[in-house]
Amino acid sequence: MNAESHGDSEQPIGQMIRSARQRLRMSQYTLADRLAAVSGKPTMGRDRVARWERGRQVPRREWRQWLAVVLEVPSEHLDAGAATARRQSRLGHAAAVTPAPQNGTARRPQGTPALLPMFRSRVQAGILAATLLNPDRAFSLTELAEHAGGSLASVSKEAKLLEDAGILTRRNEGAIRLMRAATDRSTIGPLTELIRGTYGVPQIVGEEFGRVTGVARIALTGTWAERFAGVVGPEPDVILVRLTPDDDHTPGRPELAAAARRAERRLHRRVAFALIGRPDYAARRVPAGHDARLPLRTLSRPRQPERIRIPRQRGRVPVVHVAPPASADGAPVATGGWPAGVEVVAELLAGNRLELFSGPAADARPYLDLATHHLTAAEDVMAASAGSAFVLVCQAAHLVGCGLLAAQGLRPAPGRDGDVVARSVIAQFGDRFGHLELLRQRQLSLGRPVGRDNRVDDADVEAALPAVRSLVDEARTLAPQLDLFG
Repeated sequence: MNAESHGDSEQPIGQMIRSARQRLRMSQYTLADRLAAVSGKPTMGRDRVARWERGRQVPRREWRQWLAVVLEVPSEHLDAGAATARRQSRLGHAAAVTPAPQNGTARRPQGTPALLPMFRSRVQAGILAATLLNPDRAFSLTELAEHAGGSLASVSKEAKLLEDAGILTRRNEGAIRLMRAATDRSTIGPLTELIRGTYGVPQIVGEEFGRVTGVARIALTGTWAERFAGVVGPEPDVILVRLTPDDDHTPGRPELAAAARRAERRLHRRVAFALIGRPDYAARRVPAGHDARLPLRTLSRPRQPERIRIPRQRGRVPVVHVAPPASADGAPVATGGWPAGVEVVAELLAGNRLELFSGPAADARPYLDLATHHLTAAEDVMAASAGSAFVLVCQAAHLVGCGLLAAQGLRPAPGRDGDVVARSVIAQFGDRFGHLELLRQRQLSLGRPVGRDNRVDDADVEAALPAVRSLVDEARTLAPQLDLFG
């Protein structure tokens, strides 16, 4: 029995059950019959096993104990797989597993969608993504439930509300209710554009990169992945795609660049892709439209593919894995930083807002260690004072920026701090560091007790903690790759 079958704590329980069942050469009917026999519950049937394996339902602890006996899998592995499955968020052709919570139990993220919080829920956003991006197709409620990652009851309720609003139309085929987009409405066009650039990203990226021969796995990372996983923060301005080639083919760079350009035109956002998993690809990232004459940024070491296996859905569009925020996908960096950030840093230096320095102080580690200490202290004091905890989180975010600049021999000029740190870091390392400016602005508002924005609660701290912790982890990966600026 290999560890890959059931020993991976990052593997959802549905995949564990399927792998163990196949290893023992059982059908779903056989597994259901044996579970019914050992549990003494004759109502156990093949349909329930199928729901477990598809991720539509997580087996309760009672059934996990019986599964451990029948499938010869340690119960603690099934418990870990159940926790992972509860943290798995499905929406259409995308699947994401958020990091394990520090406290409490995992719950499926069905609340307000962080990518587009104007909608009632992720379920509603998922329904709109399925119907508006496939206007020539009618969906049953079961199909919409698969796309939206919700139960039939919640999908039925949301679909009825959208039908009443005239956004969806309905027709019945016997007992099956079929829903499709009302394409004759004048508001459908703008609404489709909103969905296309947010919850439609996995489908479009999957369609464009999935047709390139040799691409075995597609993953979305960076700021978009954080928003999809429910971490609040700035709007992503670039879609980062990570591709894994298969064992038999080498994806052609012209074909990949063409796929990225098509995705950019459809999404109206910049799309950058990276190839990993092979020695000749592990360290290269090619933004769409990149000039082949320019040097490519490189990583110092290849990254390992995620261990979570996402089964393909029905149809030809592959499931796009969304990397969880905790798995830092540090951006490759060149000597002197990102080309787009050089001009910004040079401008700040010329304006005496940044200054150069060198010596032992040009080290990011003390800043990142202190940032980690602040985050730990914020968790400790959150129950007693949410405001104090939030200030600590804001200071930790600022320290992350100062640490990245210090690794380049850069620091704010005396009396010229302000937005210098956030501006120079975002310009060099991308919009996923936009939390620095958001939290800086929020911390400023806390110093004005006459306004409403000076009040924070536990929810504000809980939303900011994982985002800043992710930035600390990413900065620890980036800092050793940076050289002194200039």
